[in-house]
Amino acid sequence: MYLFNRAIYTNGDMEALMPLFQESIVLMKSAGVSMNVWAGGNGFQFGTIGFSVAYESLAARAVVNAKLGTNKSWWALARKMTEYARSWEPDTIYQYVRGGTIGTDIPLGTVVNQNQIQTKGPNEWKAAIQWANEHAELCKQITGIDTNVLHTIYGKLGDVTMLTGMANAAAVDEYRAKLMASAEFMPKFLEGAQYAIPETIVQRQLVKIA
Repeated sequence: MYLFNRAIYTNGDMEALMPLFQESIVLMKSAGVSMNVWAGGNGFQFGTIGFSVAYESLAARAVVNAKLGTNKSWWALARKMTEYARSWEPDTIYQYVRGGTIGTDIPLGTVVNQNQIQTKGPNEWKAAIQWANEHAELCKQITGIDTNVLHTIYGKLGDVTMLTGMANAAAVDEYRAKLMASAEFMPKFLEGAQYAIPETIVQRQLVKIA
């Protein structure tokens, strides 16, 4: 299973942008898929917006792209969106190693913790995948909340990402408190640094807004 992700750095004019996000969700549904829109929170640049869509296969994404490509409303929306965009990150497609669901309705306000590293090379990448799964399993044992583990197949190769969803910021506080109270958590968390290129270890938060 795959996760398509697009990030835009906007001017932050949410009053103007929110109707465009809603329109994009409707158009994506008309093409046969559900899309989530995220606001970048802690750790992101101001005005960062993320768009994510889960696909069973790359072929399924190609079918959706073909439908959107013939929809004039889609291109009109894209032109409107560029008025508010300062820059765009290259699109990324992740493959799930752990977790992942199709068509799940994620509630508005859901907070996702994103832990991400860029690995040093092929050997470190393999070890990092194993570590990420062990880390996710430990966190689940401590908190009862599971974590998705993904890696890039299109984008910056060697990227290993962990995504943990919680209902709101209060749930994040509770989650972190449980982890910090465990003597096992921090040693396992710090193990990941040995596989990463220096200064590529990132922890950030996304909030679902549409």
